Amino acid sequence: MARRLALVAIAAAGLSACSPKLPADINEDVLAQAIGKSIGSPSTCVILADAQGRMVWRGGGYITCSRNLPTCQGETTTAEAVLKAGLGKPARFTSCPTTGNNTVGWAVGPMPTGEGKPALGLTYVAVMEGERALPGLEIKERAEHAFKKAGF
Repeated sequence: MARRLALVAIAAAGLSACSPKLPADINEDVLAQAIGKSIGSPSTCVILADAQGRMVWRGGGYITCSRNLPTCQGETTTAEAVLKAGLGKPARFTSCPTTGNNTVGWAVGPMPTGEGKPALGLTYVAVMEGERALPGLEIKERAEHAFKKAGF
């Protein structure tokens, strides 16, 4: 039994070693705090992905980030699908009413890089949905400000 647990632990460590990660100079706690202060709410999802669309970081619970939300073009989709569709494209944002008094705001685009820093090839998506959801442009500006605060 102990041998089996050891093998499972080694396999898990091996898989996580291959997973994309945040750049070494970015503190995950600082990033989470900056996002939380800028656009944080229970209805917020922020995902960062590498150039192949593999998730590097997620702010917001799995359920929040996996919900099907209106695209504002007559369809529904998830944050991950919007992120993958935005790979390599310029930043864009949108917002629209959803149900009742709720609205949804989307922002997706390349990760901004600070002055003198190399481009990281990362893309982000940020979405909020609810009665107090910010418009897409506001989400974009606040998210990008939070990224800069975190060291990107």
